[in-house]
Amino acid sequence: MKGGDLVYLARTKAGLTQAQLGAYVGMAQNAVSRLERGEVDAGFGTVVELVRACGFEPEITLGTHDPSYARDVRSRLALTPLERLELGVNLVSVAQAARRAALSSRGSHDGPP
Repeated sequence: MKGGDLVYLARTKAGLTQAQLGAYVGMAQNAVSRLERGEVDAGFGTVVELVRACGFEPEITLGTHDPSYARDVRSRLALTPLERLELGVNLVSVAQAARRAALSSRGSHDGPP
């Protein structure tokens, strides 16, 4: 997630317009807009200031980078929207069948209620 994404999320959750947020911190509305769209790379301090102006306190944690899903994402992005939808529908069907099988199996081992 980029700084502009975080500012956008905080601003919209706070119910503020770009102009309102800009006014709180002394920044023009178009500057807030450019930052949120990623046209300007704001520094960490600016992002924190904007998020706080929205009434939130950013919490920063470090985690290990996990690229294990990247190949799967790239292959799915190569599909058409219809192909992605069909894949999703098929995955839901498989998950539902697995759930039914698990519930049926559990019920046969429980004995009388």
